[in-house]
Amino acid sequence: MLTSKHEQNTNHTVSKKEFERAYVELADRIRLIDQRLSTKADEVVLTMALAHRQEIEALQDEIVELHQELKKVKIQTSRNEKTQVTSFVQSNNPLLNWFKKMQFARK
Repeated sequence: MLTSKHEQNTNHTVSKKEFERAYVELADRIRLIDQRLSTKADEVVLTMALAHRQEIEALQDEIVELHQELKKVKIQTSRNEKTQVTSFVQSNNPLLNWFKKMQFARK
């Protein structure tokens, strides 16, 4: 006689003790999977945090280098401006020009 799968399952009963054992086993497996997942997530977060820390340190080093370069440029610009101002004052100072003309007049 042919019986359907549904009928076969209904004929097979599970005792309360077997069910509880299977339930505890399943709960233990779920806990183990949860622990593994949590550990893996912690490892991923740690790896990402370390990578971000390295990126931050590299950016900090770059900022220090740029700050030093900016100081050099400011110093150089300041020197150039002083030179330009001095030469401008000397060339456009009417008193200097007047004194120069006076010396020519004496000769």
